[in-house]
Amino acid sequence: MKLMLAAVAALALNGAAYAQADHDMSKMPGMGMPAEAGAQGAGVVKKVDAKAGSITLQHGPIPALSWPAMTMAFKADPALLQTVKVGQQVAFTVKTGGAAPEVVAIQPK
Repeated sequence: MKLMLAAVAALALNGAAYAQADHDMSKMPGMGMPAEAGAQGAGVVKKVDAKAGSITLQHGPIPALSWPAMTMAFKADPALLQTVKVGQQVAFTVKTGGAAPEVVAIQPK
């Protein structure tokens, strides 16, 4: 029993560390698609950091990527981020072929 508890604890700790590390999400099951393809999503802007080139979106499911609804940060061109603000509902296109998912188009609704 103690061995089983130790194994469960080790898996839980390793999973948390993996989720916090900077991993190539395109290599995770269900997280990748060809670099030239894009998937459509809709959500709400939670944070914009034009200096860092990132946007945090709370989005609905994205069936083309097999993603459930979630809140996550994306890379984005800083110029693109000037068109949106926190709290705004948006439609966006995301590409997953690189080291991190990237919003390549975004429009306020």
